[in-house]
Amino acid sequence: MPVYDKKDFPQVLEQVAQGSVAPLYFLHGEDYLVKSALAQLTEILVPESQRSTNLEIVDGNQADFRHILDNVNTFALFGGRKVVVVQDCRIFYSRANLPTLYTKSKEAHEAGDLEVAARLLLEVLAYAGWSLTDVADGAWRDIPTDLWQQTTGVERDQAEVSWLEAVVDHAGSTGMEVPKLRDDGSLLETALQEGFPEEQSLCLTTDTVDKRRSLYRLMEKKGIVVDFGVASGSSRQVRSQQEKVLRNLAQETLSAAGKTIEPEALALLFERTGFNLWALKTQLEKLMSFAGEATLVTREHVEDLSDQFREEPLYEL
Repeated sequence: MPVYDKKDFPQVLEQVAQGSVAPLYFLHGEDYLVKSALAQLTEILVPESQRSTNLEIVDGNQADFRHILDNVNTFALFGGRKVVVVQDCRIFYSRANLPTLYTKSKEAHEAGDLEVAARLLLEVLAYAGWSLTDVADGAWRDIPTDLWQQTTGVERDQAEVSWLEAVVDHAGSTGMEVPKLRDDGSLLETALQEGFPEEQSLCLTTDTVDKRRSLYRLMEKKGIVVDFGVASGSSRQVRSQQEKVLRNLAQETLSAAGKTIEPEALALLFERTGFNLWALKTQLEKLMSFAGEATLVTREHVEDLSDQFREEPLYEL
């Protein structure tokens, strides 16, 4: 089956609505886009009256794929389509993803989410074969420079100390541990080759994936894969792509409430949120509430109400 781009996702929803349901749906890429798409997909796959019995949602960080695959192969108690969802799935991580995971950990720390930052860093440690003690209390300085750079994608220097040690301290103080690596990918590959019962579907989501793996190629063949990735970086082309995604989200959110926004107000809002779709959505909801009966959100509204969520500059002076 073809790999769909995020702009083509409505075609996937239309296929499901018409009764053409795949045994596997794999959504990967930008977190907000993936979670929003998953909500739309499950809403069509499982009627509201059956969701308590026919829809199972699993945290990928705690996922036991043997149990998950057993559930996919077990029919729903009262009949109808059964859907098992695994969110934030670890199964697609590999050593090739370590620099990306490391960067995402740092970004989560900068956004104030120590829990997510620690989880991602622990994934890096697991695939690198390091323990918490290998990086705690300055021990990271003893890791060979070339190995550090190969694993994290950045140079090992003093600028890394503050955020890294804060995340390591959080992991240690809350009892988090480096996860054990399991070969769940082989289990899933075997299950896909054998096939699922006709009335069953498995939905998987993740933010990072190694597309070179045989599992990814098999998922392309056996199911529906949708890429919600958004380019990162500071080039003009990347900024243009990011701005398009931001504008689409802003238009959808405002239109649903019957409101519009001044171009100057939207530009200021983008500057304050950076490329953070969760922050943009939150700020837009606040602005619409603040505007009340007014249908136009103005620059003054943004200046008065919008918080500083800037994680990275979308526009640079």
